[in-house]
Amino acid sequence: MVTKIKHTFLLPVKLNHATLYPFVEAVLKGLSKRPNSILFDFSRLEGLQVGGVTVICNLMELISRMGIKVSFYAAEWCRAAEFVERSGLLALSSKELTPPRTCRAFLPIKLVEYNRSHGYVHNELVPWLAANLQCDPRALATLRVCFEEVFNNIRDHSSIEVGCSAAHFDASTGKITICVSDFGVGIPGRVRIKYETTSDHAAIELACKEGFTTQSTPGNMGAGLHILIRNVVERNSGKIVITSGNGIYTCVPSGVSEQGSKRSGRNATATYPGTLIRAQLDIRDFVPDVVEHEEFIWE
Repeated sequence: MVTKIKHTFLLPVKLNHATLYPFVEAVLKGLSKRPNSILFDFSRLEGLQVGGVTVICNLMELISRMGIKVSFYAAEWCRAAEFVERSGLLALSSKELTPPRTCRAFLPIKLVEYNRSHGYVHNELVPWLAANLQCDPRALATLRVCFEEVFNNIRDHSSIEVGCSAAHFDASTGKITICVSDFGVGIPGRVRIKYETTSDHAAIELACKEGFTTQSTPGNMGAGLHILIRNVVERNSGKIVITSGNGIYTCVPSGVSEQGSKRSGRNATATYPGTLIRAQLDIRDFVPDVVEHEEFIWE
């Protein structure tokens, strides 16, 4: 007789940076018992951020690869139901549901394979950003390169060569949040192959320095994180938060009269089994690239 084991995981009232890591840790601990099915219970959920959407997507991908059935309860009627639906998370629960269309507020969640990541950035992420920043897509060439480099790191840090990406524009605050996450070795694990560090956040700090590289993948020279911080934080007064392993690394602008970024690292409340990158831009502070218009001359 085969015993069927079903595990139910109750999402917290607010799934944000403070509650995300203990939730992930609890799910992974439950998976170690090899249940037949997993149920995510949304009944208490009142608040959801785009980072939580990408992480749940990663969890579902991992669970599916283990041959375990995953389902949702109350996702369509909880207090955060609109965010769950419009972010694309609800559609992941059933093949019968149609994924939502891209709109001004949401670039819905998507599983992005490494070998298709440049197409995703160029054809989906950049046009969506351009619409919200009200600029020519060509004026986002620098940001495009930044996120292409971030996806390059997926192959370096993840064991399954696939990441999850989603973005949200909050019109009430004028802020755009872009999240990319993956499960795998993580930044600290990759850094420690070549360098000794005292903590996971120290390893992330090292990975963010200019010129740093593990060179574990041809063509991935480790410039992605440094360039991302320089362009999102130092140039556009945005914010970067990187979580990997037991470390959290935050980069914010230094101040009005200073250039550069203020960086700080700390220990996470639980282990994150991969890398989660959250980039935030304020549309009021964004500085687009200068687009040189070619003059057409009749001969």
